[in-house]
Amino acid sequence: MKFLSFFGHLNIDVKLGVLNLPMPGEATSVKNLNNVYAGTAGNFAFVSKSLGVDYDLYAAVSRSTHSGFLDFLRQRNIDYKHIKIFDDDTGPICYIASDGKEQIAYMYQGPVYTKWKPSEYFEYDNYRYIHFGTGPAEEYIKIAEKNKNSKIVFDPGQETWYMYTKNTAMAMINLSNIMIINNNEFSYLLKMVQHTKDDLLNYLDYIIVTCGSHGSVIYSKDGEKHFDAYLTKDIHDTVGAGDSFRAGFYFGLYNNFNIEDSVKLGNIVASYAIRKPIIDFSVKKDDLMRILKIYKQTEVL
Repeated sequence: MKFLSFFGHLNIDVKLGVLNLPMPGEATSVKNLNNVYAGTAGNFAFVSKSLGVDYDLYAAVSRSTHSGFLDFLRQRNIDYKHIKIFDDDTGPICYIASDGKEQIAYMYQGPVYTKWKPSEYFEYDNYRYIHFGTGPAEEYIKIAEKNKNSKIVFDPGQETWYMYTKNTAMAMINLSNIMIINNNEFSYLLKMVQHTKDDLLNYLDYIIVTCGSHGSVIYSKDGEKHFDAYLTKDIHDTVGAGDSFRAGFYFGLYNNFNIEDSVKLGNIVASYAIRKPIIDFSVKKDDLMRILKIYKQTEVL
């Protein structure tokens, strides 16, 4: 059985660096503009490849916009045999305004929601973990319902705000073992599904909430555990920090760490990933083990 299937987006990110994010009705100047290969699945893949995690990517792209991205994956020896390539569409493309700490994103889905049917070709019952990140909820529900031998991780990301309904969110929660979500998305999700955190723990074994510079929290029936962020002053950009956290988390599970240490590893990897462009992430396993030891010695319990 393989370790992980990871569902998400391979975006062309059009990044606008701004001095500050304007309020509605205001305007601001753009200090720099660039296109990067990214997305929830792309960022995860770049970091996980460096860490040596075994995974299969499931995503959908248009050949017209993403031929360079696919070449880039090939150059990095990142397997994309499970990525569906369409010739008659464009995208996905994400337009992101960032001041280096906060961001606003505008997402053009392309073939992800109009044409992609991963339930028709997924390798059922062949993975220890199935990670459902951004993507078509109805398709993910079909796969989760049919797959019997994997642990399901629900990670709706920014699409919590505009792609999920109460019914589809609760369907995924009911089928999942773990949910990973940031604190803003989690607050919105609880209001949308009209449940409390404790209600959701009747379905889920763990809820992992990431809180940026405030670290992360694990909620379970045994209570809650807080883990401080592994802070750095050397911030290049926080875009993709959450995807890097997930790469560190799965690095932990892949190397047989418990869920608590895996979350700590997620915090560490996120800290290193924001220090330079994610495609240049280069921290190796031995370095992580050394950093984790220091982190555990200094954390406040």
